[in-house]
Amino acid sequence: MERIEYFFENRRTRIPKRVGPFFHLFVCVHHGYVALCLNKKRDLTNITDQRVLDMEVFAPLFFTSWNFLIQLVYFTSALMYDILHMLSIRRDIQEKMLRYKGYIFTSSLFPFSVFVSTMFWSLYNINREFVLPEVLDKYIPTWLNHCLHTNILIFAAIEMLIANQLLPTFISAFFGLNVIVISYHTLLILTYFWIGRWPYGLFYIFTWPERITFFFSYYLFTVWMMKVGMTIQKFKQRVSIKKSERCKTS
Repeated sequence: MERIEYFFENRRTRIPKRVGPFFHLFVCVHHGYVALCLNKKRDLTNITDQRVLDMEVFAPLFFTSWNFLIQLVYFTSALMYDILHMLSIRRDIQEKMLRYKGYIFTSSLFPFSVFVSTMFWSLYNINREFVLPEVLDKYIPTWLNHCLHTNILIFAAIEMLIANQLLPTFISAFFGLNVIVISYHTLLILTYFWIGRWPYGLFYIFTWPERITFFFSYYLFTVWMMKVGMTIQKFKQRVSIKKSERCKTS
């Protein structure tokens, strides 16, 4: 209970408490609008380019989509928590949501957002045909591309700075990350054997050993980023606790 009390008293660091709720509201509106744009019906009747058709077929298989959904769930939960906290109602639900959103942020949102943004823009600058062929610019304009692959990292970084998360154990967070990673890659490989195509052009130039090496490499990267995120959070908490103690003694 002592940890819970600490988070109820020290949820924000260095900034006014109202900044967090307004930020969470902004992200929810942003993600809601992006979701509407992505789900807008497109007329592909006369389209013969397989890359354009695959954009629709593989939409649920792009890891960008998975990460976007994780962010939407997290920031909606964070906004609901902010409302309950400001109104000082249902302390029991607040505690559950505090644990819930801390787990999502630590185990998936932060590591996956860093991975999606850095991997996408790295491959995009090497050869954009690997991740977003030029022919798709008509359907995914530049601003929408940045919403999906740039803003998500900015939002994750801001949230890291302004909110103290109730951290899960490393083992618990590691388990959650693995559930998502294994589920994604299982679905990815089964889809390939089912229809014979990959969602990303990059996979066509790889052999199977190279694909497995690539999968394993970015898996290790996400685990490392999860550890980095937890380290940053623990450092913030130590600094915040020391400041609180100095204020009490002064």
